[in-house]
Amino acid sequence: MDKVKRYSSFIKRIVTAPAPIRAQLLKTSNLEIITSIAEIVYNIIHKNIKVPPTTLTKLRKFKKVFHKLVAAKNAESRKQILIRNPNCLPPLSTLFK
Repeated sequence: MDKVKRYSSFIKRIVTAPAPIRAQLLKTSNLEIITSIAEIVYNIIHKNIKVPPTTLTKLRKFKKVFHKLVAAKNAESRKQILIRNPNCLPPLSTLFK
């Protein structure tokens, strides 16, 4: 969780940005930021982070993407998953308010 705290402002910028800018930010971000996003998703899946029910319904659309993200072996493959699916991140914006 230290990486998440360190990069929380940049992750918030990624999550709240419009789709084309979000894709560019994901392409240029370092692998620690990608790992932090995967850690957040992992904690949401395993219910270690409390998420409002309305956000959970939005996140369910991307259930397969999130499970692929968590199951990926290295950060480079996680980065490719996020670049291919940049629209899975906006529902996470409720966590960064």
